[in-house]
Amino acid sequence: MSNDTANIEKLEYGGKDDCSNTAPPAPPTLAATLGNPAPAIRAHLDLFPSGMFAFAGSVFLMALYNLGAGGVTVSNVLVGMLVFAGGITLILVAMWEIARGNTMFATAFLTFSTFWLSYSAVLIPSFGVMEAFASTPEQIPKALGLYLFVWWVTITCLIPGVLGKSTLFTILLSTASIAILMLACGTYTSTKAVNITGNALLLVVTAIAYYIGVGALLASEPGSAFSLPLF
Repeated sequence: MSNDTANIEKLEYGGKDDCSNTAPPAPPTLAATLGNPAPAIRAHLDLFPSGMFAFAGSVFLMALYNLGAGGVTVSNVLVGMLVFAGGITLILVAMWEIARGNTMFATAFLTFSTFWLSYSAVLIPSFGVMEAFASTPEQIPKALGLYLFVWWVTITCLIPGVLGKSTLFTILLSTASIAILMLACGTYTSTKAVNITGNALLLVVTAIAYYIGVGALLASEPGSAFSLPLF
């Protein structure tokens, strides 16, 4: 194992360097974080790839429905994906990242899980969200637009946490932020072209998330046939 790798492991998992006067190593990259877990952790399941796949699947399905793929106009099937994949799974993965001491990933997974669960509540009839607008349906686009605007602000706040640490996550969160902003504006103004642009960007987010998920899965499995660069 190289000295750089050793330093990264000590930084992330609390190892102590005998040379107390040595300058602290640089923050670990995404590849180091995913590819160099401590021996005790390596023996157990790494849930990070599951989180990325759940996130990617939720974004992918929502974008497909919003773009009218297959002529589907009733998107109730999306509720199951949002609750169990985008919601519950991401919460479990966030708990795992908290145990590993990865505050950034834990915060990101928890943030997106609350987004998916809150959005599913809008779609579930028993919550009565849409029914509340029965007498004023013209307010629905405005209400959803403001809802998405708040989430744009929230997701944008995650970006500083990955700057200089992971180029892939910086691109992922930046693209997601722009997509949500486009959807917020398109929904609020009922502008179809803006909504289409936002959903098209979500497809880009999906591709990046799947790439990170596959790369993380390969990095966590010794002896994988190949690997994907995580930077």
